[in-house]
Amino acid sequence: MYLTVAASVLAQSTLGGWSRPLGPALVDLSDFSRTGIQVAPQWSATVHGLRGTTKLMSVYDGEMYYDSINQRSKQALVTPFTLFSDHDVLHSETLAKNQSGLNINMTLGQGTDTVCKAMQEPYSDMFQWTQYAQRNGTLVVHGQTCDVWALAVKTSTLSTCLRADGVPLLYNQTVPGTLQQMSIEFSNHTVGPAPESVFAPSDACGHHYPTTPCAAKGKATLDVYRIHDAAEPRELHGRNVGDSLGDMAFVCTQGAAESYGDSLVSYWQMDVDTAFGQYGYCLYIEGQNKCYGGTGKQVGRESAMGIDGGDKLGQCSNNSRVGSWLSIPTEGECKDGQEVGQNCSWGNAKRIRTVNASCILHDRGLLDMCEKEIGHAPFAKSAEIFAKALETNDPTKGGCPDISEEPLDLVSVLI
Repeated sequence: MYLTVAASVLAQSTLGGWSRPLGPALVDLSDFSRTGIQVAPQWSATVHGLRGTTKLMSVYDGEMYYDSINQRSKQALVTPFTLFSDHDVLHSETLAKNQSGLNINMTLGQGTDTVCKAMQEPYSDMFQWTQYAQRNGTLVVHGQTCDVWALAVKTSTLSTCLRADGVPLLYNQTVPGTLQQMSIEFSNHTVGPAPESVFAPSDACGHHYPTTPCAAKGKATLDVYRIHDAAEPRELHGRNVGDSLGDMAFVCTQGAAESYGDSLVSYWQMDVDTAFGQYGYCLYIEGQNKCYGGTGKQVGRESAMGIDGGDKLGQCSNNSRVGSWLSIPTEGECKDGQEVGQNCSWGNAKRIRTVNASCILHDRGLLDMCEKEIGHAPFAKSAEIFAKALETNDPTKGGCPDISEEPLDLVSVLI
């Protein structure tokens, strides 16, 4: 017996709850007996949660709708995001259904500035595991008594506290061997089915996916950067990259030293069609890199964390405060003799240099500068240190030494 554990719920990045989703994990339960309990099949609740790592924990509030009878769920969350300033807020809505096609729909943004990220992945019921759990005492949560049920598997340690009617008051998940964790409090429950309209696609997913490309402004040559594992092939097909300012959303976070200290950073120049599509998530799945949720062959673009976009989360904006992220679809590459913009969206990609991330973070003082600029975007001085470290190998000019080793094999995409 295998169970799909909802790793994607936890792994949606604490850098925003959406930027780097990971698929659910299959867990072998052949050694477990079905002696646990089943959660109430249909309910909704207000949620207050924490997720991320012990170094970078984000707080969110919102609503959750759970329907195991029809195998679907919905979360609508609001997450304060203080990396760039103390007034940025991230809005996300995730609708998941056990059906064929694009069964995971994430709507990001607010009001008219929303974008749908539609993906296909195995449906995961975040409470399915409870039927294999063991009872582990009782708790009183906000004046209500509940029974604790827990299960430890290879990929996660899970626990929940259920009222007598089967609705949860608490949910906790940690990933062994990592700093990742998630904790949710549930309140203001409504037991029973939610209105059918709750599970309807958002306007962005129902009518505006994918977004239309930006107005064409010709070809541009861009400097882009990628943080990656040493074993990853040096190529851009089906990968996410960022400009120097956009990558500060990763390297200026708490815990960056632990997350990226053993990684490499590559600096590329490439020609792109500026009729950008929406930003896609480029993942390594089933032996290949592929971008999901983008606009066909178009190079995808988004402001870092989708903040300050003003136009489809930064797809067509200058993103001068937080920088830009890009997704590079394999099918958009220009072949020999093709001009960028003529039925292809990118080409002439050239890797300029690859260096150790530790040199940039520590030896060139990027982490120290980040600490001074956090909360006061744009991180102009931090981005300058980052770019200079990759422009030259001359330490007197802020450069880092080159890495010459060739990668050994394919590994999971990091960003």
